[in-house]
Amino acid sequence: NFIPWITRSKYEQLIKDAADANMNMLRVWGGGIYESDEFYELCDENGILVWQDFMFACAMYPGDKTFVNNVKEEAIDNVKRLRNHPCIALWCGNNEIDEGWHNWGWQQQYNYSSVDSAKIWKDYTAVFYTTLKQVIDENDPSRTYWPSSPSIGWGRKESLLSGDAHYWGVWWGMEPFEIYKNKTGRFMSEYGFQGMPALSYCKQFCDDSLSLHSSCLYQHQKHPRGFETINTYMQRDYSVPAKFENYIYVSQLLQAAGIKTAIEAHRRAKPYCMGTLYWQLNDCWPVTSWSSIDAQGNWKALHYQVKKSFKDVLLSVNEDRNKYEVYIISDKQQKSEGALVAAVYNMEGKLLWSKTISVSIPENSSGIYLSIDANDLHAINKNTAYLSCNFVSKDGNIRENCISYFVKPKDMTLPVPLVQTKVNEADNTIEVSTDVLAKDVYLYLKDREIKLDDNFFDLLPGEKKTILVKEKGIDLKKIRVKTLVNANL
Repeated sequence: NFIPWITRSKYEQLIKDAADANMNMLRVWGGGIYESDEFYELCDENGILVWQDFMFACAMYPGDKTFVNNVKEEAIDNVKRLRNHPCIALWCGNNEIDEGWHNWGWQQQYNYSSVDSAKIWKDYTAVFYTTLKQVIDENDPSRTYWPSSPSIGWGRKESLLSGDAHYWGVWWGMEPFEIYKNKTGRFMSEYGFQGMPALSYCKQFCDDSLSLHSSCLYQHQKHPRGFETINTYMQRDYSVPAKFENYIYVSQLLQAAGIKTAIEAHRRAKPYCMGTLYWQLNDCWPVTSWSSIDAQGNWKALHYQVKKSFKDVLLSVNEDRNKYEVYIISDKQQKSEGALVAAVYNMEGKLLWSKTISVSIPENSSGIYLSIDANDLHAINKNTAYLSCNFVSKDGNIRENCISYFVKPKDMTLPVPLVQTKVNEADNTIEVSTDVLAKDVYLYLKDREIKLDDNFFDLLPGEKKTILVKEKGIDLKKIRVKTLVNANL
């Protein structure tokens, strides 16, 4: 929110956070700024592509000669400044102006006549179809120019058939997360869901008594129905905690689960869908928002989740009517062969069903490798069981797994786990283990978040997981543990 505050070290950390979460593209949004040279240099160095909007968003702009010339000179200046950065993947004229004009009712809202509307649209085309395209054609002709994002509004079926799509049926439309499975376009350039920042951070910017009704917290929530929307979705999928600190924790789990559903649906649809950019990476001030990284640089549960969902090889289970489809998605440029094991266990770790098959995965592909008929699992209590899938390549270089559940978290019968931690100060690691399934294990300190290589993870009965602490000087013995069942006790 104060641009001079952003130092190179902050840019370095943010780009590293993106790369560490297996991202390969960021979108610089038209409602922000043309970023500093340092930002693009760091994207070059870290292999992060940039979808670059011109700085126009969510409004109609003038088309008089003076204004258009000003736009042209600004565009030329920035295109020449940035065109030699290999990270620049695409130039986009604006954010959601075409969508707003055709779908948001501006003409009625502002009582535009047909003459007014024709003039305003003519001015729009002068800027975004003529002037900016000409700037790119003359100054960076090897790159694509895209007039507006999205190319077609999310309420129209055509938006999922070509171009890029912003899908806001989830959140703005209050549709369930599962709708993401049916609303996958060719390139998903915007979608999202809010999660609250950590309690320790809330305490730093709110000095009144913290609760969901805190006036300070509402000042740091800029969506008019934000908390209402979070609560509605939480009631659908989770048991709503009574304690405020647990409510924050579950709000982050909710956000992570929703965006996981979207990303995995997009990746399963490969090659029909070949891009997925969620809104948004980071915050510029303390706020409850759609970000996966808060303004202090803390990773929310979402950022830990997308690190998993964006891995080169991803296992994903899709429930489709009366079957459970096990997908393997590979972004690798060579094929992989190995064994896929699917097994159903109860929450205490007792094996209830299993199947092992040999698989060959083509390079750069997505496919269903195992389809489990629901009738084969009819005798299993779905509230007390989970499905674990593992793929191990023949050479042992790929070891991927996923855990999926048959019911929503609020319907799971979760045992109370005995989660134990063992500190290794020499390696700056923590070994975490449990006797029964521990869902959504969250490691934290009383007064602050800590940077870890994994957090908000499910831990299987008898499993030992080693977590790297990515900071020095932390008293590892003071780290606390929370799980989903604890949040509802």
